[in-house]
Amino acid sequence: MDSLTYLNLGNKAFSERNYPKALAHYQKALEEGRGDPLWVADLYGNIGNVYAATGQEGPAIKWYRKSLQILRREEAYSRLGVTFVNIGNLYADQGESAKAVTHYKQGALLLEQEGDFDGLSTLYGNLSLLCLKQSDLQSALEYAQKGITFAKRLNQPVQIAHASHRLAKVKQSLGDFREALSLSQSALGIFEHLHDEMGMASTLFHQADLFEKRGDVTHAILCLEKVVRIDEKYQLPKLSENRSRLYHLQAGMKESKKT
Repeated sequence: MDSLTYLNLGNKAFSERNYPKALAHYQKALEEGRGDPLWVADLYGNIGNVYAATGQEGPAIKWYRKSLQILRREEAYSRLGVTFVNIGNLYADQGESAKAVTHYKQGALLLEQEGDFDGLSTLYGNLSLLCLKQSDLQSALEYAQKGITFAKRLNQPVQIAHASHRLAKVKQSLGDFREALSLSQSALGIFEHLHDEMGMASTLFHQADLFEKRGDVTHAILCLEKVVRIDEKYQLPKLSENRSRLYHLQAGMKESKKT
């Protein structure tokens, strides 16, 4: 197989969260072809994404920096901005908020310069989630609204769905249940239309939380049952945790019916 085939196989495996398989395909892609510098930089970034997704900060940073070196040399500013965002995501996942914000802001400057609405939508959405973790709800709302604005300007359904989902989380934290549910259901409709089961699982999980906190256990269970089916299909990491949560909700409902 040629390098492009290995790259595509790696991307498919990554989207299915089969990270060992993705890494193996990306490494084969590197072995098979080292032509276009930008292609190599993107591949380095993909390898960095695998390590980041598996919580391996050191190797992820190493590969991201290899990508940055090429992108700076080639003056590929939009790709450079995306790589800064990826590094920011890694630090955010590791709880290193200050480093995450620094890289997000570097990414924002480059993406705004290049008019990269796709990258900006993701960037501001991730900044929103970071502020949400820090209980800075006003900043979270402002960034989430920026994210959905760029997604709509891009007019790409999958980005609109992700942006709506992120804004729904902020609205829930602000106590606006109705708007949060409306945004989440809108995102779910798009993900269902696109057959994006990872997106569906994420929005359904959020809706389960929304319903449970409103005391609507019946709908919370219905949402979690769908989440668990997707978890089982792809053997996702939170399968056991979500099964346990579903069991407790079902058990609680049975007890309430007895009394």
